[in-house]
Amino acid sequence: MLSSNCLNCNTALEHGQRFCPTCGQSTKTHRLSITHFFHEAFHAVTHADKGVFHLLKCLSIRPGTTAKEYLQGRRKAYFNPFTFFLLIMGVFVFLNMYFNPPRKTVEPDTRVLARIPTETGKQNYIATMDRVDRVSGFTRNNGNILAMVAVPYISLITWAFFRKREYNYAEHLAANMMFITFSNLGFAVLVFPLQALTRNTAAHPFIVLIGMIVQVFYLAWSLNGFLALKSAGSRMKSFAVSFSAIVLWVLFTLTAIAVYIYQSKDFYKFFTRLAG
Repeated sequence: MLSSNCLNCNTALEHGQRFCPTCGQSTKTHRLSITHFFHEAFHAVTHADKGVFHLLKCLSIRPGTTAKEYLQGRRKAYFNPFTFFLLIMGVFVFLNMYFNPPRKTVEPDTRVLARIPTETGKQNYIATMDRVDRVSGFTRNNGNILAMVAVPYISLITWAFFRKREYNYAEHLAANMMFITFSNLGFAVLVFPLQALTRNTAAHPFIVLIGMIVQVFYLAWSLNGFLALKSAGSRMKSFAVSFSAIVLWVLFTLTAIAVYIYQSKDFYKFFTRLAG
Protein backbone atom coordinates (compact mmCIF):
# COMPACT_ATOMS: atom_id res chain seq x y z
CA MET A 1 0.00 0.00 0.00
CA LEU A 2 1.68 3.20 -1.23
CA SER A 3 0.39 6.58 -0.11
CA SER A 4 1.42 10.23 -0.31
CA ASN A 5 0.84 10.39 3.45
CA CYS A 6 2.06 8.10 6.23
CA LEU A 7 -0.64 5.53 6.97
CA ASN A 8 0.31 5.63 10.65
CA CYS A 9 0.49 9.36 11.50
CA ASN A 10 -0.70 10.99 8.24
CA THR A 11 2.54 13.00 7.77
CA ALA A 12 3.06 14.13 4.17
CA LEU A 13 5.73 12.03 2.43
CA GLU A 14 8.21 13.04 -0.25
CA HIS A 15 8.88 10.88 -3.27
CA GLY A 16 11.42 8.16 -2.57
CA GLN A 17 11.21 8.30 1.21
CA ARG A 18 11.52 4.82 2.72
CA PHE A 19 10.44 5.78 6.23
CA CYS A 20 8.15 8.39 7.70
CA PRO A 21 10.24 11.29 9.08
CA THR A 22 7.83 11.70 12.01
CA CYS A 23 7.05 8.21 13.34
CA GLY A 24 9.58 6.06 11.47
CA GLN A 25 7.07 3.65 9.93
CA SER A 26 8.02 2.15 6.58
CA THR A 27 6.33 3.84 3.64
CA LYS A 28 5.82 0.41 2.03
CA THR A 29 2.99 -1.12 4.06
CA HIS A 30 1.83 -4.30 2.37
CA ARG A 31 -1.48 -6.06 2.64
CA LEU A 32 -1.19 -9.18 4.76
CA SER A 33 -0.87 -12.54 2.99
CA ILE A 34 -0.10 -15.99 4.35
CA THR A 35 3.62 -15.44 3.61
CA HIS A 36 3.60 -12.07 5.34
CA PHE A 37 1.61 -13.55 8.24
CA PHE A 38 4.33 -16.08 9.05
CA HIS A 39 7.03 -13.46 8.46
CA GLU A 40 5.36 -11.23 11.05
CA ALA A 41 5.09 -14.21 13.42
CA PHE A 42 8.87 -14.77 13.12
CA HIS A 43 9.47 -11.04 13.59
CA ALA A 44 7.39 -11.17 16.78
CA VAL A 45 9.65 -13.83 18.24
CA THR A 46 12.89 -11.98 17.48
CA HIS A 47 11.80 -8.36 18.11
CA ALA A 48 9.67 -6.52 20.65
CA ASP A 49 7.81 -3.20 20.37
CA LYS A 50 6.30 -0.91 23.01
CA GLY A 51 2.70 -0.22 23.94
CA VAL A 52 1.16 -3.48 25.23
CA PHE A 53 -0.99 -1.62 27.76
CA HIS A 54 -2.21 0.73 25.05
CA LEU A 55 -3.22 -2.30 22.99
CA LEU A 56 -5.00 -3.83 25.99
CA LYS A 57 -6.93 -0.60 26.48
CA CYS A 58 -7.89 -0.44 22.79
CA LEU A 59 -8.99 -4.08 22.72
CA SER A 60 -11.16 -3.49 25.77
CA ILE A 61 -13.07 -0.52 24.34
CA ARG A 62 -12.86 -0.79 20.51
CA PRO A 63 -11.40 -4.15 19.46
CA GLY A 64 -12.80 -4.22 15.94
CA THR A 65 -11.57 -0.73 15.10
CA THR A 66 -8.15 -1.55 16.56
CA ALA A 67 -7.73 -4.61 14.33
CA LYS A 68 -9.02 -2.71 11.30
CA GLU A 69 -6.59 0.17 11.80
CA TYR A 70 -3.69 -2.25 12.23
CA LEU A 71 -4.51 -4.00 8.96
CA GLN A 72 -5.01 -0.69 7.16
CA GLY A 73 -1.45 0.35 7.92
CA ARG A 74 -1.23 1.76 11.45
CA ARG A 75 1.37 -0.87 12.42
CA LYS A 76 3.49 1.44 14.58
CA ALA A 77 0.50 2.63 16.59
CA TYR A 78 -0.15 -0.76 18.16
CA PHE A 79 1.84 -3.41 19.96
CA ASN A 80 2.69 -6.29 17.63
CA PRO A 81 -0.23 -8.79 17.84
CA PHE A 82 2.09 -11.80 17.50
CA THR A 83 4.28 -10.67 20.40
CA PHE A 84 1.06 -9.85 22.26
CA PHE A 85 -0.15 -13.43 21.75
CA LEU A 86 3.09 -14.95 23.04
CA LEU A 87 3.17 -12.75 26.14
CA ILE A 88 -0.47 -13.12 27.10
CA MET A 89 -0.58 -16.87 26.57
CA GLY A 90 2.40 -17.14 28.93
CA VAL A 91 0.29 -15.28 31.51
CA PHE A 92 -2.64 -17.59 30.70
CA VAL A 93 -0.61 -20.73 31.41
CA PHE A 94 0.89 -19.25 34.60
CA LEU A 95 -2.50 -18.26 36.04
CA ASN A 96 -3.98 -21.63 35.14
CA MET A 97 -1.19 -23.42 36.97
CA TYR A 98 -1.38 -21.02 39.94
CA PHE A 99 -5.14 -21.19 40.51
CA ASN A 100 -5.56 -24.82 39.45
CA PRO A 101 -2.84 -26.80 41.22
CA PRO A 102 -2.14 -30.26 39.80
CA ARG A 103 -4.59 -32.91 40.83
CA LYS A 104 -3.62 -36.30 42.08
CA THR A 105 -2.43 -38.72 39.43
CA VAL A 106 -5.36 -40.49 37.77
CA GLU A 107 -5.18 -44.06 39.03
CA PRO A 108 -7.07 -47.10 37.71
CA ASP A 109 -10.16 -47.94 39.78
CA THR A 110 -9.61 -51.30 41.46
CA ARG A 111 -13.37 -52.00 41.37
CA VAL A 112 -13.39 -51.60 37.60
CA LEU A 113 -10.28 -53.74 37.25
CA ALA A 114 -11.96 -56.52 39.23
CA ARG A 115 -14.89 -56.56 36.80
CA ILE A 116 -12.75 -56.89 33.66
CA PRO A 117 -12.55 -60.60 32.80
CA THR A 118 -9.39 -60.72 30.67
CA GLU A 119 -5.80 -59.66 31.26
CA THR A 120 -5.80 -57.83 27.92
CA GLY A 121 -8.83 -55.84 29.02
CA LYS A 122 -7.17 -54.96 32.31
CA GLN A 123 -4.04 -53.71 30.52
CA ASN A 124 -6.19 -51.68 28.09
CA TYR A 125 -7.99 -50.08 31.04
CA ILE A 126 -4.72 -49.21 32.81
CA ALA A 127 -3.35 -47.72 29.57
CA THR A 128 -6.52 -45.69 29.13
CA MET A 129 -6.28 -44.24 32.64
CA ASP A 130 -2.65 -43.36 31.91
CA ARG A 131 -3.75 -41.44 28.81
CA VAL A 132 -6.43 -39.66 30.86
CA ASP A 133 -3.72 -38.52 33.28
CA ARG A 134 -1.51 -37.33 30.41
CA VAL A 135 -4.35 -35.36 28.80
CA SER A 136 -5.19 -33.72 32.12
CA GLY A 137 -1.59 -32.59 32.56
CA PHE A 138 -1.21 -31.44 28.96
CA THR A 139 -4.36 -29.29 28.91
CA ARG A 140 -3.37 -27.70 32.21
CA ASN A 141 0.23 -26.91 31.26
CA ASN A 142 -0.12 -26.16 27.54
CA GLY A 143 -3.10 -23.86 27.13
CA ASN A 144 -0.90 -21.69 24.92
CA ILE A 145 -0.52 -24.53 22.40
CA LEU A 146 -4.28 -25.11 22.33
CA ALA A 147 -4.86 -21.40 21.80
CA MET A 148 -2.27 -21.38 19.00
CA VAL A 149 -4.30 -24.04 17.19
CA ALA A 150 -7.61 -22.36 18.00
CA VAL A 151 -6.74 -19.08 16.26
CA PRO A 152 -6.40 -20.45 12.68
CA TYR A 153 -9.36 -22.79 13.29
CA ILE A 154 -11.70 -20.00 14.40
CA SER A 155 -10.30 -17.64 11.75
CA LEU A 156 -11.18 -20.15 9.05
CA ILE A 157 -14.78 -20.08 10.23
CA THR A 158 -15.05 -16.28 10.45
CA TRP A 159 -13.40 -15.89 7.04
CA ALA A 160 -15.66 -18.54 5.46
CA PHE A 161 -18.84 -16.79 6.62
CA PHE A 162 -17.61 -13.26 5.86
CA ARG A 163 -15.39 -13.93 2.85
CA LYS A 164 -17.37 -11.44 0.73
CA ARG A 165 -16.04 -8.68 2.95
CA GLU A 166 -12.72 -6.97 2.13
CA TYR A 167 -10.44 -9.10 4.32
CA ASN A 168 -8.56 -12.24 3.31
CA TYR A 169 -7.83 -15.24 5.53
CA ALA A 170 -4.44 -13.93 6.71
CA GLU A 171 -6.08 -10.70 7.82
CA HIS A 172 -8.74 -12.65 9.71
CA LEU A 173 -5.87 -14.53 11.35
CA ALA A 174 -4.25 -11.31 12.56
CA ALA A 175 -7.54 -9.81 13.77
CA ASN A 176 -8.68 -12.95 15.57
CA MET A 177 -5.26 -13.29 17.16
CA MET A 178 -5.93 -9.96 18.87
CA PHE A 179 -9.52 -10.83 19.80
CA ILE A 180 -8.87 -14.36 21.05
CA THR A 181 -5.73 -13.38 22.94
CA PHE A 182 -7.54 -10.59 24.78
CA SER A 183 -10.56 -12.79 25.56
CA ASN A 184 -8.23 -15.52 26.85
CA LEU A 185 -6.60 -12.97 29.14
CA GLY A 186 -10.02 -12.02 30.48
CA PHE A 187 -10.83 -15.71 30.88
CA ALA A 188 -7.63 -16.28 32.85
CA VAL A 189 -8.06 -13.23 35.10
CA LEU A 190 -11.73 -13.88 35.89
CA VAL A 191 -12.49 -17.58 35.43
CA PHE A 192 -9.40 -19.19 36.97
CA PRO A 193 -9.73 -17.35 40.33
CA LEU A 194 -13.48 -18.09 40.41
CA GLN A 195 -12.75 -21.75 39.74
CA ALA A 196 -10.39 -21.78 42.71
CA LEU A 197 -12.99 -20.09 44.94
CA THR A 198 -15.82 -22.44 43.94
CA ARG A 199 -13.83 -25.67 43.94
CA ASN A 200 -15.88 -28.56 45.39
CA THR A 201 -19.11 -26.55 45.12
CA ALA A 202 -22.13 -26.89 42.84
CA ALA A 203 -21.21 -23.64 41.08
CA HIS A 204 -17.80 -24.88 39.91
CA PRO A 205 -18.93 -26.62 36.66
CA PHE A 206 -20.75 -23.48 35.51
CA ILE A 207 -17.81 -21.08 35.83
CA VAL A 208 -16.16 -22.22 32.59
CA LEU A 209 -19.53 -22.10 30.80
CA ILE A 210 -20.05 -18.50 31.88
CA GLY A 211 -16.52 -17.64 30.70
CA MET A 212 -17.20 -19.19 27.29
CA ILE A 213 -20.45 -17.23 26.94
CA VAL A 214 -18.58 -13.99 27.66
CA GLN A 215 -15.98 -14.96 25.03
CA VAL A 216 -18.75 -15.49 22.46
CA PHE A 217 -20.18 -12.02 23.08
CA TYR A 218 -16.73 -10.42 22.98
CA LEU A 219 -15.83 -12.11 19.68
CA ALA A 220 -19.16 -11.08 18.15
CA TRP A 221 -18.70 -7.49 19.34
CA SER A 222 -15.18 -7.44 17.93
CA LEU A 223 -16.34 -8.77 14.55
CA ASN A 224 -19.07 -6.12 14.40
CA GLY A 225 -16.46 -3.36 14.58
CA PHE A 226 -13.86 -5.13 12.46
CA LEU A 227 -16.26 -5.87 9.60
CA ALA A 228 -18.30 -2.66 10.05
CA LEU A 229 -21.53 -4.61 10.57
CA LYS A 230 -24.41 -2.18 11.00
CA SER A 231 -27.69 -4.01 10.39
CA ALA A 232 -29.40 -6.13 13.02
CA GLY A 233 -29.29 -9.14 10.69
CA SER A 234 -25.55 -8.93 10.10
CA ARG A 235 -24.89 -8.50 13.80
CA MET A 236 -27.01 -11.52 14.60
CA LYS A 237 -24.98 -13.40 12.01
CA SER A 238 -21.73 -12.37 13.71
CA PHE A 239 -23.08 -13.65 17.03
CA ALA A 240 -24.14 -16.95 15.43
CA VAL A 241 -20.74 -17.32 13.75
CA SER A 242 -18.91 -16.52 17.01
CA PHE A 243 -21.05 -19.00 18.93
CA SER A 244 -20.59 -21.70 16.29
CA ALA A 245 -16.83 -21.12 16.06
CA ILE A 246 -16.25 -21.50 19.80
CA VAL A 247 -18.64 -24.44 20.19
CA LEU A 248 -17.11 -26.24 17.22
CA TRP A 249 -13.64 -25.64 18.64
CA VAL A 250 -14.71 -27.14 21.98
CA LEU A 251 -16.29 -30.13 20.23
CA PHE A 252 -13.21 -30.58 18.06
CA THR A 253 -10.96 -30.52 21.15
CA LEU A 254 -13.14 -32.95 23.08
CA THR A 255 -13.31 -35.29 20.09
CA ALA A 256 -9.52 -35.24 19.68
CA ILE A 257 -9.12 -35.99 23.39
CA ALA A 258 -11.64 -38.84 23.23
CA VAL A 259 -9.95 -40.37 20.19
CA TYR A 260 -6.60 -40.25 22.00
CA ILE A 261 -7.94 -41.71 25.25
CA TYR A 262 -10.18 -44.43 23.84
CA GLN A 263 -7.92 -45.88 21.19
CA SER A 264 -9.57 -49.30 21.30
CA LYS A 265 -13.15 -49.34 20.01
CA ASP A 266 -13.89 -52.70 21.62
CA PHE A 267 -12.53 -51.56 24.97
CA TYR A 268 -14.46 -48.30 24.69
CA LYS A 269 -17.72 -50.22 24.25
CA PHE A 270 -16.87 -52.49 27.15
CA PHE A 271 -15.91 -49.60 29.43
CA THR A 272 -19.13 -47.76 28.49
CA ARG A 273 -21.16 -50.79 29.58
CA LEU A 274 -19.24 -50.91 32.89
CA ALA A 275 -19.80 -47.21 33.50
CA GLY A 276 -23.50 -47.63 32.77
